Amino acid sequence: MKDLITADFLIDTGVLSGLLDDTNFHHERVKAWFDGLSDNCRKLVSVVALAELRFGRHLALAANGLSALPRLDGIISQAGQFECLEITDPTAVEYAQLKSKLAQSVVPKRIAKQRKANWGNPEIWRSEFTGAMLQIQENDLWQCAQAIEREIVFVTVDKGVSNVAAISDGQLQHLLL
Repeated sequence: MKDLITADFLIDTGVLSGLLDDTNFHHERVKAWFDGLSDNCRKLVSVVALAELRFGRHLALAANGLSALPRLDGIISQAGQFECLEITDPTAVEYAQLKSKLAQSVVPKRIAKQRKANWGNPEIWRSEFTGAMLQIQENDLWQCAQAIEREIVFVTVDKGVSNVAAISDGQLQHLLL
């Protein structure tokens, strides 16, 4: 693991929400972590995290949650102040390798039986060994791939990311808050 005093951090959607929304369950813990960071650390967000925040706003609008819009607009505006990482061709390469390793580690029998299967999203995969849900979302895989590609620490509140780190051959450095 990189020295966390000088590391660069990719902040996932849950951490970003926890930081910027004082009503969020993770707010106090995330804010304490963030406030303790050195000014020398880069604090980055993925375009994927920004898309997830905007998706939440669209759902609130569709649910007639107009009272939530000013708060959500504020969060999205604040999130936009962070340096944003785009999805690149090298990200796509890392993503494909990561998702493949993940599938091989949790559904090897399915792979052997269904060579041309529609794999779907990893959040619906169950381990063939334990029967447990994987608990990792597709968007988290993209952000993990970005962190691997750029050799930065992925910061999350999602325990399922530990499953991804375990199959990444030490490439994914992550911090679970």
